Amino acid sequence: MRKKKNVKPAVKSKAGPVVKPSQPTDLEYIKLFEDCVIDATKIGDIDKVIDDNVVANKSIYTKISDAVAGKVNLNPPVNFFSFTPQLEGAQRDFFSLKSPEESDLLSMGIPKNPFQFKNPFDTALVNFASGSSNIPWYFIACAHYLECSFSFKKHLHNGDPLTNYTVRVPANRPKVGHEPPFTFEESAVDALKFMRFDQIQNWNLPTILRKLEAYNGFGYFKFHSINSPYLWSYSNHYTKGKYVADGKFDAEAVSKQLGSAVILKRMEERALIGIARH
Repeated sequence: MRKKKNVKPAVKSKAGPVVKPSQPTDLEYIKLFEDCVIDATKIGDIDKVIDDNVVANKSIYTKISDAVAGKVNLNPPVNFFSFTPQLEGAQRDFFSLKSPEESDLLSMGIPKNPFQFKNPFDTALVNFASGSSNIPWYFIACAHYLECSFSFKKHLHNGDPLTNYTVRVPANRPKVGHEPPFTFEESAVDALKFMRFDQIQNWNLPTILRKLEAYNGFGYFKFHSINSPYLWSYSNHYTKGKYVADGKFDAEAVSKQLGSAVILKRMEERALIGIARH
């Protein structure tokens, strides 16, 4: 009689259910961008948005980027040393150098007006750079479009009016040291720092797309398995499905807003920008 072989009982896997990632991977973002085909019927509208709003306001977005990086100061200190006093009579004559001898004083480097000293707080002389990498100006432009429809009267945080602090999430912003109203630039700097975008060192394509999507949230990808219209509206990557209110998703609603990734894709096609992939 043959002996039975010892057969070990099957071990049940202790692994739990597969957890769906909360956001696309870097490679998925790159592939989506490379495979993006813009709706041909919308090219004219997209180009108009790029020309009239994105490129036209590049200097403003660049200034904000530099301010976030600490390279410029949007609110320089008051210059107490460059004013000219209002003098009268003999006092005014004392500071009026007319003779050749008096003119020689100027050639020696002695100022005509003793009150006219160089401002030691002049931002041109002080390097405010913190070493962080600048936020791409076109990233700020896309966020401005998506949150404010390019209005310079709204907070970049969420589109609330600049006449008061923000009400919607994030509320009670910006924190800039004074009461309302606020300028668009100072509030935008607060918004970008609040999102900790000033701490990012590598603004490659996946980072840009991920942070733009983060502005609106990853609910489309995580809970509904569709590409966010916040990025891909007006392209082959999006058909329908939209959050019509906070936490309220309508599977049949279609976004009428141009996707930010589509803006960037079209700008690359026109050689207006070039974005590193890694």
